[in-house]
Amino acid sequence: MTEAGISCRKEILTARHLILMGVRKWFLSNGFIEVQPPVISDCPLPESTVDFFEIKNTDTASYLLPSPELYLKPLLSIGLNKFFSIGPAFRKGEKGLHHLPEFTMLEWYRSNSNYYDLIKDCQGLLSSILKELRGSDAHVIKYNGKKIDLAPPYKIMTIEEAFKKFAGWNPVQEKDERRFEEDLMFKVEPNLPENSPVFIKDFPAWAASLAKLKATDTALCERVELFAGGLELANGFSELLDPEEQRARFELENQKRLSLGMKELPIPERFLSALGNCPPSAGMALGLDRLVMLFTDTRDISQTNISFCPLRP
Repeated sequence: MTEAGISCRKEILTARHLILMGVRKWFLSNGFIEVQPPVISDCPLPESTVDFFEIKNTDTASYLLPSPELYLKPLLSIGLNKFFSIGPAFRKGEKGLHHLPEFTMLEWYRSNSNYYDLIKDCQGLLSSILKELRGSDAHVIKYNGKKIDLAPPYKIMTIEEAFKKFAGWNPVQEKDERRFEEDLMFKVEPNLPENSPVFIKDFPAWAASLAKLKATDTALCERVELFAGGLELANGFSELLDPEEQRARFELENQKRLSLGMKELPIPERFLSALGNCPPSAGMALGLDRLVMLFTDTRDISQTNISFCPLRP
């Protein structure tokens, strides 16, 4: 590595430290507590869009978790009202400029809340981080040659508005999962406003994952994603708390996994049993490495942590 490369890495890792400080300061000052969930389970949440790393040194198959939700969401059932975690997550086969097989996830939950509260959280969080980095109330950053204004409020679009405008069709009226994922990545995301973060909300019910359906329109779910600078930063829900509906969704995900040649996963019974005791709640997952990319104007996610930072010979 050149001297310039070493200096750049030092700057990024120092900024990462300050970003983590800003994250913790914001959550602690807003009444959240930090918890530390495990990263291994023999009963992960069934997902067809994620391939798991399997650990085979036990009698029962165990897996590295792609999200701490399995352990975090049930904490709502015991009366924890506002909590967050920062830790490693794992997704097999994901590697690229914006993806790593091991990455750092920030995830938080709040009771008696919905996805609009998560929108407010994200805006406050990004402002807090920027203040930690700059020591001032400045709110404009540069990423990939563009200026981005992080001063809230951010623009909010529905998934229908975004797809009609940028992809020419409505995924709420027409279910096409493959086309949806491709067009979201190649037509919608690249055309979102460049000078401000954007929230995309109200996904089709068939893309609900662990989100509750909208009471006013069950063709939609209360799911929201945050984008900035061409990066998908966060994904959150008003949480589905009906155990039987969630069981049906897990069974459907297992069917999809089998159709894709993936292994069927056990139904997480303890997770389901906790749902019925949870108050109305909302939860958000945010990729911390991508957040570091945004705030340090870094194009390659592998530059944001020490996993891919070889020491000088």
